[in-house]
Amino acid sequence: MANFTPASTIDNGFDPSYDPSFDPNAAAISAGLQAPQYSSNPVNSSSAIPVVNSYHQDPNVAAIPNQIQANNFQQAQTIPQQQFSPTDALDSRNSEDLSVAAIRYQMDYNYKDADFLTFENVSPPPAGTQYRCIDQGNASPKFARMSMYSIPSNDKLKQSTKLPLGMLIQPFAPTDEGEKEVPQVDFRSISTVPRCRRCRTYINPSMQHSVRNMVCNICTFSTPVPDDYVNQVDNNGVRADYYEKPELHSGVIDIIVPDDYNLDDKQPDPIHHVFLIDLSIAAIKSSLHEAACSAIRLALYNNGECNLPQGSKVSIVGFDDKIHFFNLSPDLDQTTMSTVGDLEDPFLPFYEGLFADPMESYSIIDTTLSTIEQNTYYPGTEPAYGTALTVAKLLLEQVGGGQVIATLSTLPSWGPGALKPKLQGQRPIVEHDREVLTPDSKFYQELLKEYNKANVGLNLFVCSNAPVDLANSGLVAHKTGGIVKAWYNFNIDRDETDLVYSIKTTVSDICGYQGQIKVRCSNGLQVNKYYGAFATSGSSTDPTLPNVAQHTSIACDFIYDGKLDTKKDAHFQAALLYTSKEGLRKVRVINCIMSVTERVSDVFSFADQDTVLSLMLRESLTRLPHTNLVAVRSYLNVQLANINAAYKALVGSNGTMPGQLVFPHGLRTLSMFILSALKSKGLKERVGNSDLRIESVYNLESFTATRLSAYLYPILISIHNLDESECIQNEKTGQFDLPKATPLTQTNLEMGGAYLIFNTKSLYLWLHSDVNPLLLQDLFGEHATSLDKLDSNLCQLPILDTHISNQVRNLCSFLGKHYLGAEFFPIQICRFRLDQNESEFIELLYEDKSTDLTWSYPEFLKHLHKQIGNKLNTESFPAKNSESKSSIFNYFS
Repeated sequence: MANFTPASTIDNGFDPSYDPSFDPNAAAISAGLQAPQYSSNPVNSSSAIPVVNSYHQDPNVAAIPNQIQANNFQQAQTIPQQQFSPTDALDSRNSEDLSVAAIRYQMDYNYKDADFLTFENVSPPPAGTQYRCIDQGNASPKFARMSMYSIPSNDKLKQSTKLPLGMLIQPFAPTDEGEKEVPQVDFRSISTVPRCRRCRTYINPSMQHSVRNMVCNICTFSTPVPDDYVNQVDNNGVRADYYEKPELHSGVIDIIVPDDYNLDDKQPDPIHHVFLIDLSIAAIKSSLHEAACSAIRLALYNNGECNLPQGSKVSIVGFDDKIHFFNLSPDLDQTTMSTVGDLEDPFLPFYEGLFADPMESYSIIDTTLSTIEQNTYYPGTEPAYGTALTVAKLLLEQVGGGQVIATLSTLPSWGPGALKPKLQGQRPIVEHDREVLTPDSKFYQELLKEYNKANVGLNLFVCSNAPVDLANSGLVAHKTGGIVKAWYNFNIDRDETDLVYSIKTTVSDICGYQGQIKVRCSNGLQVNKYYGAFATSGSSTDPTLPNVAQHTSIACDFIYDGKLDTKKDAHFQAALLYTSKEGLRKVRVINCIMSVTERVSDVFSFADQDTVLSLMLRESLTRLPHTNLVAVRSYLNVQLANINAAYKALVGSNGTMPGQLVFPHGLRTLSMFILSALKSKGLKERVGNSDLRIESVYNLESFTATRLSAYLYPILISIHNLDESECIQNEKTGQFDLPKATPLTQTNLEMGGAYLIFNTKSLYLWLHSDVNPLLLQDLFGEHATSLDKLDSNLCQLPILDTHISNQVRNLCSFLGKHYLGAEFFPIQICRFRLDQNESEFIELLYEDKSTDLTWSYPEFLKHLHKQIGNKLNTESFPAKNSESKSSIFNYFS
C-alpha cells in the first residue's frame, strides 16, 4: 500500500491550523479587500495584517460601506514558507495536514475567542466550525458561501482553474448564541420598496446614494429614491439614517413587502398543516399510528400552549384503502369521521371542521388522536398513499398552500399512484441503478406539478420493513422543499422517540411557504443553473419553493458574459420572496461582496472547499438517471484530478519534486470528501436496499454545507479517554468544548475502547468487548456489568449522576443541535461482534478500504496522483504562478 506523508514545502503563512497566534480578524488586506474609509490605524501590532476598526463603538453595527478597493493582491505580502525534507515526514504538525478531524479541531480552537467579521475577514471557516459571526454589511457565510472569495476577472482565467464559480445559500440558517437575529424592515408604509429600476436589485449596503438617487451596485444604474424614503446625504455619500435602517448596513435582512407582492393578489394566511396518518394494517401492526399521534400532540402543544403561530390551522386525515376525514370543529365532543372510498376522484365530504385552530379545538383534537390510537375500526390492507396526497393538496390549495406531513408503513400499492417492487439485492450498480433511480410513475410526476402550482410542500416519514420505491413515493417530498426520512426495520420501542421529535422539528423549523428565489450578480456574470431540492434543479429557471425551512439550501453557478473590472468588486444578491409562517409576505435579502483578480494563485488561495464540494456533487447528480452511477463516479474523479492538475501546473509551489502530490491549501481535504461521497450509499457500487441509495442521493443534493460536511466525514470521538474538561459548555467563550476527533480508520480503534460516531443520519456508540465495566456502569447504570446486559433497543442514555454520563449526553445533544437543529437525536448501541449494526459503524470508517473494495484514503491519493501526472503530461497549461498557499505530500511507492 502506498503511503502519503507530508514533506518538503508547507506554507504556514496564512494557515490557522499551524499558527497558534493566528488572528482570524486580520485578513482583509491579504484577500485584496481594503478597509472601509472610516477605519482607524491597525490595533493589533503583533499581526502583519491590520485589523479594521470602525470609528463607532458597537462592533455589531457595520462600518459604513464605502466602495471596496480591490488591489489585485499586488499589495499582498510574500507568503513565507518552511522547507522540510522527506525525513521530516512524521513531524506531528505536518502529518495532520490532510486530517479532516485535526483541521476541524484547530478551527474550533481558533474561533474560541475570536469573531468572524464579514467585511474584514475573507474566506470563512470550514462548515461545522463553531464561531460567532458579526454582520458588517456582507452576508454571514452561514447564510451564503461562495466557491471563490477572489473572483477571476474573465472566463478564460476561471476555466483554467477547473473550479466552479458558484454560491451556496441557506436563507434561514439559524443564528447562534451571541449573534443578532436577522433584522426586519417594514416597507408597507411607503409607496414602493427601494429597488433598482433596471435589474430590480433590492436596496443594500453597497449601493451609493445621493439625496434623490441611488446607484445600483449590481448593474451601476441610477434609480430615483421613492419620495417617502428620501433622506439627507453627507459629503461621503452616507445617508443620515444609515445607523437606523438595517437595509443600509446589514448583509442579511427580511423585508416585509406591500400587498403588491402577494401571490395572485390574495392576502396570505398563516401556514396551515395537514397530517396524513397511515392506518393500513402494516401501520397498525408496527404501532406507527400511535407514534404519529404522539408526534402530532408534541408538534402542536407545549404545556398547554400552542406551538403554531396565531391563525395557523391543522387538519388530520387518515388513509388505508380508503380516505378518512376527521371533523375537528370545536363544538364537537366526540370524534366524527367521514370515509371516502372513491380513490380515483376523491372529494372533501364537508368543509367546516376540516381545518381547526389547535387551541380552539384542543379537546376534540386530543379526542380524535386518542380514537386513532385505539383503532376501533378494522383497517384496510394497503395504503392509498397517492390519493391521500391528492386530498392533502385539495385541502391546502384552498388556503394558498401549506405543509403536509405524511407517514407511510409499506409500499403504496393501492389506488392511484400504486407502485410495484423494484429489483433488489447485492447487484452491481451498472445492472439496475437506472431503474432504481428513475421516478417512472407519471402519477407522482404530475402530482409534483400540482403541488408546486398550489405551493404545497410534503414531508415524508417512512417506517417500513421493505423498500417503498422512494424514487417515486418520495419524489413530491424531495422536490417541494420537504424532507424524506426513513426508518428501515422500524421498531416502536427503539424508533418512536426519534420519529416523534423528527415530526415536531419539521413543524417547528418551517419558516414559510409560497417561495421563489432570484440571484443577481454584477455585470459580466450571470446565473447558469440552480441546484437543490426543487422541481427545476439543474436549469436556469428561478426556483419555486413551496415550503422553506431552516434546512432549505439552494446552490447556483455562474457563467461569464463579459469581463469583470479588477478595480471594482463583484457583487451578488440572493432575494427569496416568501410568505412567512405568520402570514406576512416577505423578502429575505442576502448580499455578498467579493474582490476580483487576474492572478490564478489568488483564485486558489481563497477557494472555499465546502461550496466547491457541494457544487460538484449537485451538478454531477443532476445527470441522474439519464446516465448511470459508474459515469457519475468517474465524472467526480475526473473533476477532482482536473482541479489539482490545474493547480500544480499553474501555481504549484517552489521546491516541489516530481514525486510530490501538491494540493491547494484551502482544498487540501477535498479528495477525502470526494472519496467519502463515492463510498456513500448514494454512489457506492452495491446497496442491498434500493431506498437507501435514493435517500442518500436526496441528501447529497440538498444538505446544507454544515450537514454535508459531517455526513461525508463523520465525527468519531473516543469516549473512554475524555478529559474532564471536555464536552462541557464553556461559559467564558459560549462554545461547546468538543474533544479532538479520531480519523476514520480501524487502525485508530483501541482494544477495550468506546467510540461515538455521528454522520447526521445516525449516532452509534461502539463498545469493544474488553471495555472497562466501570465505564459501562457510569454510562448505563449499576446493572451494566458487561455488554450482554445492555439493551440493544436503547435510544438514549439514562440520566445518571456521573461525570462521564453528563459528558456523553452533552456531546450527543450538541451534535444533534449544532448540525441538525434537533431537540433530540437518538443513539444506537453497537457492541463488538454482537449487534448487526456494527457493519454500519465499520462502513462509516471512510479512510479504510470499503467492503466493495473502493480505495482506502492512501490508495485513492495514489490513484489521484497518477491521474494528475497523466494530465500534466498530456495537456498544456499557461505559465506557472508560484505565489499561493499549498500543501504538498511525498509519494513513496
